[in-house]
Order: sequence, then C-alpha cells, then structure tokens
Amino acid sequence: MRIHTFNPGNPIKRGGVEMKGRAQWMVPVIVVVVILLFSSVRIIDQTEVGVVRILGKVSDAELGPGLNIVFPFITSVIKIPVYEQTVEMAGPDSIKALTSEGLEVTYDLAVQFNIDPAKASSIYSQLKNYHVWMSSRIRSAGRDIIAEYKAEDLYTTKRNEVQMELSRKLSEQFEPYGINMKAILIRNIDLPDSVVQKIEAKISAKQEAEKMEFVIQKESLEADRKVIEAQGIADANKIIANSLNDRYLTWYWIQNLDKHNDVIYVPVGENGMPMFKSIT
Repeated sequence: MRIHTFNPGNPIKRGGVEMKGRAQWMVPVIVVVVILLFSSVRIIDQTEVGVVRILGKVSDAELGPGLNIVFPFITSVIKIPVYEQTVEMAGPDSIKALTSEGLEVTYDLAVQFNIDPAKASSIYSQLKNYHVWMSSRIRSAGRDIIAEYKAEDLYTTKRNEVQMELSRKLSEQFEPYGINMKAILIRNIDLPDSVVQKIEAKISAKQEAEKMEFVIQKESLEADRKVIEAQGIADANKIIANSLNDRYLTWYWIQNLDKHNDVIYVPVGENGMPMFKSIT
C-alpha cells in the first residue's frame, strides 16, 4: 500500500518566511510612527502659553494649556509663562539716579507684571527676550522719575507718588505689547549719611512744629470752653438775681432750716416766720 503526499514547495516553510519578512518591515514602520507621534505632540502647562514657530516663522495662533498636535520636525514651540513675574533690580543691579538737587541716590526696584496670553506670539516676534528689553526701559524710567523729585520725597509719603508715576510711565511703554503692569516697589534707598541726617532733622522739626500747633489749638479750645462756661455761669446768676424776691428768700430759708432737727416751723401771720426750739 502506497501513501502519496502533496508538498507544493513546502507551504509551511514558505508561510514562516513570509511572517518573518512582514515582521522585519513592520518594526521600522512602528518606530517611525512613534517618532512622528512624539514629534507632533506638545504639552502646555496651565501657567504657560505656547508660541508656535514653523520653519522659523512665528504663527499668530498660540497653543493653550493641555495636549496640542503640531507638524513634526518643522515646528518648534516656545513656552512663555503667563503667571505674575518680577523683574528685580537689587544689589549689584540697583538703580543709581540723581535727584532734582543733584544728589546721587541708589535704590532697589521690583516690577511685577504678567503676559497677556493672546499677545504672546507678538511679544516673542517683536521682543523675543522681553526680560532684557524691559530691564533697560525700567532702569531708564527709574532715573528719569527720580530726577523730578527731591531726596526728601523718597523718605516721606511722596514715595507712593513716585511709585505711581513710575508705574504710569512704564505702563504706557509695556501695555501696547501685551505686558500688563501689576505693581512697583521701591526699597532700600541709599543716600549719604549727612543727607539722611538733615532729612531726618527736618522731618523731626516739622513733626515738633505740628505737635506744638496741636497743643496751641488745644489750649485755645480750652480757653474758649472756659469763656463759654463763665458766660454761662454769669448768665445763670443774672437770671437768678432777677428772680430773687422776699418771698423766694423766705421759702429758700425755710427749706434749709427744715433740714435741721432743732427747728420747729410754726406759721405766724402772713409771712409764716419760724420759731426755734431750745436744745436740751
């Protein structure tokens, strides 16, 4: 008995070769897909905004927080913070300026601001490193404003006025670009000791003069009070004097005598004069 087998080119072996070949070309495809996927995904934090640059050209549309898909390889995303930031000039970077008297003053300055997310692309296109751009203008404005005030103004309530004026001037320069001013703080004002002593002496003298003026006003008010009180007493006495007569004096005398135990009041006649009892 013969058994005939059919083996058209060993199909089992051929299928294995085909599977192996398919696996070989699928691996690079998967790798390419993964690379493309990672190259096209950009994640933006809640505190940032993404500025898109395609082949060196900045797009007007910013990327918001979350997962964003961009063109792979040809797209770069610059992340710009939109939370409140501070440009601080302190220590070696402190501002040196001349007051209106020509005195040199050194002080620290902190400028708080934030970026308008809708203008982030414009800021990057026009300014790129906006911190450097801001610092130069803050320093210039800080010198110009101080030149309009005396050194004494920085030690008194006019410091707030100086800060407000500086804030107004910087806002005019920054806000058209989308940089919003939040606050300006002037700190650690440094003047020559002799100037500081003169300013403090002047402030002390002014405070003493205000104190004396208060005392004088107080004494004047007290004197006016006493005059009014005396006038009131005089007017009262005049009213009492005009109302006194024999019948009132008799009644007043009887009222006071009635308070003593050794007095017996016996009405006599029309006037009703009292009679005294002897004390045993």
